[in-house]
Amino acid sequence: MDSYSAASNTLERRRNRMHSEMLRRKKEIYDNFPQIKAIDDKIYELGLSMAFYGLKQMSGEARQCARYIDELKAERANILTSNGYPADYTAERYVCGLCKDTGVYNGRACTCLKAEIQKNKQKRLSRASPFPDCRFRDFVLDYYPKTPMKNEAGNTVIPYDQMGAVLNYCISYAENFSEKSTSLMLIGRAGLGKTHLACSVANAVIEKGFTVLYCSSQSLFNRFEQTKYNNRELLSDVLDCDLFILDDLGAETMTSYTQGVFYNIVNTRMINRKPTIYTTNLTSQRLLTQRYSEKVSSRLIGECTVLAFTGKDIRQLKK
Repeated sequence: MDSYSAASNTLERRRNRMHSEMLRRKKEIYDNFPQIKAIDDKIYELGLSMAFYGLKQMSGEARQCARYIDELKAERANILTSNGYPADYTAERYVCGLCKDTGVYNGRACTCLKAEIQKNKQKRLSRASPFPDCRFRDFVLDYYPKTPMKNEAGNTVIPYDQMGAVLNYCISYAENFSEKSTSLMLIGRAGLGKTHLACSVANAVIEKGFTVLYCSSQSLFNRFEQTKYNNRELLSDVLDCDLFILDDLGAETMTSYTQGVFYNIVNTRMINRKPTIYTTNLTSQRLLTQRYSEKVSSRLIGECTVLAFTGKDIRQLKK
């Protein structure tokens, strides 16, 4: 089921629930105050008469009915309020007052329907993601050495200090995220926390109301390869989400078809200024070029802020 259908079904269930609640309240009042039911029946009867007089252009009779209806409504309200009930206790209520839970307002999709579509889309997009378990507070810097060591580029760094700076950058990035934020490339050997920080950003961004799609590169390109002629919704999700996270770039099996898809994703999101976070063990532009071609690697490196991860494999240290 697509996000629109799921959202429409949610609104329908909401309408049914609210209507059932109204019927329950009305039965309660009718059981306790039979005179109110008699008033409501009379109001209904007068409403039909008004409609008839209106069709016959009998304005005087219609106005007389309207005055009588107002008097009955005032009597009804007085009975309710004098017995401790709100005057509108039996009225239909709505979660969204704009569209009355229909999803349509002024001939267009209501904000409540759009919000529900967004919620369903996010739920579907993040179903296979590990990021619900990732938070900045759980990123432990103590796993990174405080003594100097050489990084992939051959430079001497103190991993604890470098990773502290990376962590702070990611926190600031998430706090200030917008649809026009820069893209990030998190590079480094396996087990250094790239996925954890990428998904921590995702959590913080989702809490700000943005849509986030997470995919491992292997899973994404396998899905594209398996659905060559029926993947428009998947491609739309990847291209349209506010933040796309492509994890473990370089671990996938590429075909000529998925190479083209990858170029399309990189290029289209770059043109539309939509931020993407890539994580990869490919630690140089040369390695990226060897795997994906120069036109892809130049776009990746040119459009991304590169954050280098240094240290020892945390998964091994935890063991």
